[in-house]
Amino acid sequence: CFALGKILFELFAQGGPLLQNELDSLSNSAENFFCGLNVACCAHLPASKRSSISSPNENSSQPPSTKSMKANAFLREQRKMPQSICKLVSDLLEAEKGSLYQSDKALTSLRETQFDLKQMKIHPWRFLFDITCPTKALEKTSLFDQLDDKLYGRDSEMRTLFDAAARVSLNAASPPGKFGNEAKPQGISRLDDFLCEAVFLSGHSGSGKSSIINQLVSFCNANDWLVLECHFDHQGAPLSALLKSFDTLFGKFVHMRGFGSSRVQRETTIQKAFELISFSISSLLDRESFCQLCELLPNLSRLFPQSIDKVERRRAHNDTANYTPNALQTSTGLLTPCGVGAGSNRLNYLLHILLKALSSGGRPVAIVAEDLQWADASTIDIIGYLIQSASYFSVEENMLQGGLLLVGSFRDNEVDADGFLVNQIKYLEQSNINVNMVFVTELPEHEINKMLSYKFCLPMRYTKELARLVHHKTRGNPMYIVAFLRSIIKQRLITFSVKSRRWIWDDTSIDVQMISEGVVELLTRKLQQLPHDVIDTLKVVSCFGQLDEPTIELLAVGQFVPDMKKALKIAMDEGLVEKAGPIFVFCHDMLQESTYNLIPMEERKTLHKMISICLLQDPNVADSPELCTLAVDQINMREDVDSLSPVEKALFARLNLAAGKHAIAASSYQQARGYFEAGIRMLNGNCWNEQYSLSLELYEMSVVVCFMDGKVETVAGLLDMILSNVESTDDALDARTLRAKFSASQTKYTEATDELLDVLLFLGEEFPRDPCLPRVTSEMKAIQEMLKDVTKEEILSLPPFQDPRKLKAMKCMGLLISVAHYSSAKLMPLLSCRMIQLTFKYGFCEETIAGLGFVSHGM
Repeated sequence: CFALGKILFELFAQGGPLLQNELDSLSNSAENFFCGLNVACCAHLPASKRSSISSPNENSSQPPSTKSMKANAFLREQRKMPQSICKLVSDLLEAEKGSLYQSDKALTSLRETQFDLKQMKIHPWRFLFDITCPTKALEKTSLFDQLDDKLYGRDSEMRTLFDAAARVSLNAASPPGKFGNEAKPQGISRLDDFLCEAVFLSGHSGSGKSSIINQLVSFCNANDWLVLECHFDHQGAPLSALLKSFDTLFGKFVHMRGFGSSRVQRETTIQKAFELISFSISSLLDRESFCQLCELLPNLSRLFPQSIDKVERRRAHNDTANYTPNALQTSTGLLTPCGVGAGSNRLNYLLHILLKALSSGGRPVAIVAEDLQWADASTIDIIGYLIQSASYFSVEENMLQGGLLLVGSFRDNEVDADGFLVNQIKYLEQSNINVNMVFVTELPEHEINKMLSYKFCLPMRYTKELARLVHHKTRGNPMYIVAFLRSIIKQRLITFSVKSRRWIWDDTSIDVQMISEGVVELLTRKLQQLPHDVIDTLKVVSCFGQLDEPTIELLAVGQFVPDMKKALKIAMDEGLVEKAGPIFVFCHDMLQESTYNLIPMEERKTLHKMISICLLQDPNVADSPELCTLAVDQINMREDVDSLSPVEKALFARLNLAAGKHAIAASSYQQARGYFEAGIRMLNGNCWNEQYSLSLELYEMSVVVCFMDGKVETVAGLLDMILSNVESTDDALDARTLRAKFSASQTKYTEATDELLDVLLFLGEEFPRDPCLPRVTSEMKAIQEMLKDVTKEEILSLPPFQDPRKLKAMKCMGLLISVAHYSSAKLMPLLSCRMIQLTFKYGFCEETIAGLGFVSHGM
């Protein structure tokens, strides 16, 4: 190494041999100085010891520190060489054999020298050319602005993830060379293997799971994958996040469609995929299913303009519906007559069909689900069902040409070992899906050294001791490392020296910094150093998780902070908040948690209430799903209903009712059930006398959503509460109908039949409990004669059903037909005949179709 240093010095010095004599002369003087210093310092030692130290070996040269320093100064000042070259040469010269004075920066390994030269070649703007501007040097660290995409110590994790992606992509016949360095992915056998893959990344918060996933998402987007990105948080509705991922993907299709024929070749691939997907959607979905999906995914209707009018008419019908249980049954189509959990099953089916359509586009599909520890059991079940069902239709029907890859992440210390997420993963492992578990651990010291070397543009030997300190302080947590580096730079424990053209620091000063309990404490300390307006703004944002500009405008009326936008701009400059379109969101969920924890418990209750009341200033809050949900979530987070006044309780009970209806429209049944239950808790003690209508509707809606979601444990108690407090027989009809459905779901068909016959009798439609065969035959012949010359077009042209009481009877008969199949089959033809008669008398409705179907079957 020393010889290489001399060669490089002569090469860069351009006349080095002449200078070498000067160096030797100077070094001889320095040697005499050091020898004299040794004699003086060792005078107290025995003579033998003094002689061995004061008399250097004849073969040893002058102290290399003098040579290296002189060479460094000459190359830098006389030859204007970059600091990196000067340091490389001087460090090589310090590696002289036999030297008594060798620093820890001496280059004693040719492998390390080769690595330094390679870094200069690959990253010249970091490791070769000098940096003279402190601002530019700070930008290169990527610590305070947008973090760079470079990962450290994650080669194994990345390999597992990209190998899974490669196996999936083989089914789309991707062009060669699209994966990494064209290495053959591990585990590939035949083309039709591994059509469905799942990779789950687990690790503590801040361990870098999202950074790894972002690498894959960027790669997939660049290679024409269809990517569904779903990020769960502890405040938002999990199912809404999943549905939003589908809607966002269709939004990209909408955006692409706007460019017409001017798309480049790569985007033409997606255009062809979209055409195939459009064909599959039109062939796999009937009108009813398409309308339901358009309600859940607005961008889907934008892709099919010819269907927008139908969807708008349907939405208008939903808006004018009174949201009684029967109205919900017909307006959403999600509650079948006797189906417990029919709403959830219907949603599973619709998303299954939609994923099937996406898979037919000839492109690989990726479902990315981050922070699964925040997802609820029903959403986890939906994701598991989609993956499981896709594995079957892809193999049997050859629809999933590009394959399906599920990538999920979760905090392993916040998930129960026997919880629904872990059980779902185990279930997938037992199926025909290849499941990979990736454990994202903390970074080792040598990987931290690589990171510091890259960010501070210094050779690794210069950052080795700093890496040891950082690892000791942060325990290798990537987010903690970034936060710690930001902290010590702000404290000027690490500074950029213009004179030395490099970052400098004092290891001792950094070492004495107190070790915090973790990254949360460090983030909290950073937040507390911000201006008060910024802290107050971030506290408000932490109550939401994310905040869009229209909501900020509403909150500005509440004067929480004089200028929230200005405060958010400062937070963005500090790297705490980022903006995605009109939405402000914390850069990491740990930042949100740390900010929220800054709010004292009593102050939280007050703040949530203030935010909710501020949002209520919008006159359309109850009609807006987004705004209504935001306002209700804020007040429900108080968890202290008793502190509200009676007027406030009544107000928020009605808002919970409205929010629950919006959640049902979005198929978020578990969320809807939570809103109805919160509304019931806000009713006063004498609610059935003072808040009768509100109480009746909240209890009835709770029963309805329990049926939709399949959670019927509390149905009996809710129905008993309703039926023991209703003021009239009319008000009891819906509850009695629901009780009949509940009895049927418990296979108590006789009880259900008797209940429904009593309801029909009150509605003016009487039927025998045990009809005789002659009457059935007579009724069938009469209806056959009535329909003899009637065409399909004539039936469809009938006016809409007008009489609300008879419409309720029609719905009740539709339910009774399915129950009578098990209890009294001879009732079925009588019911269907009566439904046809009422149709021709009062008009056409959805139940008409069921009546015609049973009549045709009987004939």
